[in-house]
Amino acid sequence: MSDLPIIGYCDPLTVAPGDTVRFMVSSRHADCTARLVRLIHGDPNPRGPGPRSEPVELVAPQTFTGRRQPLHGGSYVHIPDLPVLEEVGSFTVQMWLWPTTPDKGEQGLLCHWDDDGGRGYGVGLAADGSLAVRVGNGNGGREELSTGAPLRAQEWVFVAVTYDAATGEVGLHQAPVRSWPNDPARVNRRATLSVGKAVPQGKPLLLGATLLPTEDGRQRVGCHYNGKLEAPRLFGAVLSPEQLQALAQGTPPAELNAPLVAAWDFSLDMATSRVTDTGPHGIHGWTVQMPARAMTGHGWDGSEINPALRPGQYGAIHFHDDDLVDAGWQPDVELSLPPELPSGVYALHVTGGGDEDTMPFFVRPPRGTAQAKAALLMPTNSYLAYANEKIWLPRYLAPHLPQQEDDAGRNYCRAHGLHSLYDTHSDGSGVCYSSRLRPIVNLKPQAHCWFLKSPHQFAADLHLVDWLHSMGFAHDIITDEALHAEGQGLLEPYRVVLTGSHPEYWSGAMLDALEGYQAGGGRLMYLGGNGFYWVTAVAPDAPHVIEVRRFAGVRAWHAGAGEYHLSTTGELGGLWRDRGRAPNRVAGVGFTAQGFDRGSPYARMPDSHDPRAAWIFEGIGEEEPIGDHPNLVLEHGAAGFEVDRLDRRLGTPFHALHLARSGGYSDSYQHTVEEVLTANSRQGGTVNSRVRADMVYYEGPNDGAVFSTGSISWCGALSHNEYDNTVSRVTANVLTRFLREGPLT
Repeated sequence: MSDLPIIGYCDPLTVAPGDTVRFMVSSRHADCTARLVRLIHGDPNPRGPGPRSEPVELVAPQTFTGRRQPLHGGSYVHIPDLPVLEEVGSFTVQMWLWPTTPDKGEQGLLCHWDDDGGRGYGVGLAADGSLAVRVGNGNGGREELSTGAPLRAQEWVFVAVTYDAATGEVGLHQAPVRSWPNDPARVNRRATLSVGKAVPQGKPLLLGATLLPTEDGRQRVGCHYNGKLEAPRLFGAVLSPEQLQALAQGTPPAELNAPLVAAWDFSLDMATSRVTDTGPHGIHGWTVQMPARAMTGHGWDGSEINPALRPGQYGAIHFHDDDLVDAGWQPDVELSLPPELPSGVYALHVTGGGDEDTMPFFVRPPRGTAQAKAALLMPTNSYLAYANEKIWLPRYLAPHLPQQEDDAGRNYCRAHGLHSLYDTHSDGSGVCYSSRLRPIVNLKPQAHCWFLKSPHQFAADLHLVDWLHSMGFAHDIITDEALHAEGQGLLEPYRVVLTGSHPEYWSGAMLDALEGYQAGGGRLMYLGGNGFYWVTAVAPDAPHVIEVRRFAGVRAWHAGAGEYHLSTTGELGGLWRDRGRAPNRVAGVGFTAQGFDRGSPYARMPDSHDPRAAWIFEGIGEEEPIGDHPNLVLEHGAAGFEVDRLDRRLGTPFHALHLARSGGYSDSYQHTVEEVLTANSRQGGTVNSRVRADMVYYEGPNDGAVFSTGSISWCGALSHNEYDNTVSRVTANVLTRFLREGPLT
């Protein structure tokens, strides 16, 4: 079964005491109970402390009637119905297309259609991938016509459909931009229909989809288009072949001496959901489910890769039948948080019929205040990047792991088109947007990364939350999304900021805030690996959405040529190191290798005996390895999964102390691809000295400091032997000293 018995999400994800949180739930059970709990540890691995949570007595349990809430993916443009659209009789529809799955079935392109009454017109792709038109008069007259010549995938084509309401004559024109002699995709077809005027009443005009009937008598949006669509135009008359040829050659529609109804220009307002009509009536609309913008159009010539400098060459929107940034579910539970609720990681625990789901959220301290001297920065951007990931790991990379099997969560994601930024859409293009307003099956305290068989991201960060609780270190919880929104002011009250295990996705505003905090004397404990890596944007008009464009670094997909800039902010995507902001500048170390079998311990380096840092190793023998014991992530060793190294050429400060280094990896661990300049076989852990984790420490301005471990699996080693181990001791030594006022030595 592809549905989960209970699944839900919350809004917002980051809150303060006194705020209200809404929970949207889909349940197959009618009788449901919801309880607020504080999460401490979720990993069920018997080698660790096991799941730990605390009921919140300040908030009484609630009961509610469960109901199924469906997921409807697929992006399109909504143009509201206006009188000028209902006056259209004869018409010409013209646009450029770059279809990606032309043979997947019927797909709507520009449809002003009422399926209930069989009234209106719709231009789209027929089941065979050819250009088609449908017209209906609402009185039983409904006819369809196609060219019968399928379009080619990933090739630009000029298309136009004309319809004379008086004579019934219809014309379909498709002309590939890059054509060949006797090209079968170049077609001009004419026929005569008997429908007459075809105008729907009160229905929106859709671009990239059409309206379909449902069993309950309502209509839904369907027949979603996969591919790019550029410059759709609607005229209130039949254009001549000469006028169509002029449009194909780039003549602006206003110069044709023809009754222009609308000309939507997707190169305008690319950072928003707004779709602008440059025609005389201003029939503006908006995108739904966030199709990809700032995409190259049919005229892109490669002379400029920045849409801001040549916006006219970026006039396309890429639609997908599985875009989904807002599930649109109705709330079932609303919690007003008590003003006295402590900062922490919380969740709504919903039960019904023997099934359950846990929906986490994060409670920061009251705005403008701090309840502790230390703050744990939960990497919510990274949680969204990996949300519902379905990465397939080849067996040769981790042959020691159990056979990778599908589970209910992955099946649910696959069935409903729920994607991470590591997945591809149904048409093979990369997913560049991710959102928190939808179910996230791996944002759960007990979640295991399906190919690692151990926690990753949120569940792995609870290893650190548990350690802080168990060791008695008071701390506040803050998040990426709060840091992006509020900047340096969020960090300033804290003497120490700790990261999670994999803080990979950072916006420019977040980096600015962290650098400002460090310059003012802030102290950073970077307890993860592969952090501060990807350029990440938060959509200004949709702050629940993040965006990433991948074209360098270790990546699951590669952006299309010229599509490297983020649509939501206009900035260049990719890696921060390629924009002069390598992770080494803020943490002293940066991503160097990735692997999926056992981790490794650290060996102390001579710098660990320097008086500036010797206190870090109090209680540890001079030759004693750090983290040479079982781990809740990748079984053994404190340095594993993804690891970082010191590199002064990339910004590691000259005075940074190299405290410890891991080694002895298998060839499952490979040196990161952005540093491999030529093809060779010397990148594995057995032969490449850059495959390692480096532990560093250095002082910053105004009594600030940085301590970095450079390993995702560091926090998974904290709880071994009831927290009495070298990893726990080093972490406690650093945090205790960092919490002190004044100089560190």
